[in-house]
Amino acid sequence: MLFMTTRGSNGTAEPAVFISYRGGDERWAPDLVYTALTAEFGEGVVFKAGYDLRAGEDFPAILEQRAASCPVMIVCIGPGWLAARSVDGIRRLDESDDWVRREVEIALRNGNDVIPLLLGSLDEISIPAASELPPDLAPLVRRQAFRLEPGGRLRITLPDLVARIADLVPGLARRTEKESGSAIVARIRIGDLRGKATAVRAHEGVTRPIDADVEVDRVAETGEAMAVDLLHRGHG
Repeated sequence: MLFMTTRGSNGTAEPAVFISYRGGDERWAPDLVYTALTAEFGEGVVFKAGYDLRAGEDFPAILEQRAASCPVMIVCIGPGWLAARSVDGIRRLDESDDWVRREVEIALRNGNDVIPLLLGSLDEISIPAASELPPDLAPLVRRQAFRLEPGGRLRITLPDLVARIADLVPGLARRTEKESGSAIVARIRIGDLRGKATAVRAHEGVTRPIDADVEVDRVAETGEAMAVDLLHRGHG
């Protein structure tokens, strides 16, 4: 299914991509994907609750509206996505008011393109079985998944994900030119050559925090990484 971007009453682009994620589950990935897509397509095209909900807003109404209206949803699935439990010990996906569940249900029900984004290696994470999901989420297992994992292949797979989004929403204009050997579309700001990333910089200097361990091949004069691998926790 192909979609064109739309514009709101003020002339700005309406969000076309909804990033669904469970807080605390592979936190590096939603931030990295958000920044890479924003760098390519501009501010306002990607919706992520942690960045785009403002204090005092009616978040249930906004989440439901965006989950329905964004033609593409990226569902970030890490090791904690399926088994996460509430303080009462109930699996969160089994609770009707779990926002991850509700977002995905709405997107599937509206016939949107839903991309399961598997965060980790084949040994760490795979698409859940239909029997492991609430019935309304079972169609998710029929959607072709995409995989991101820390390490050198991130340099290929993240740009591939950006290109796939461009295919799904033809009205999106790609804004940046790739540099040969660039690890990702956005630049990572670091403190040393093998340590923790502090932020990613998107188009026009916008910075976002990121929680990731990094190993850098090449650094620009600005001190930002131009070629970088993300590392698994506890690596080195």
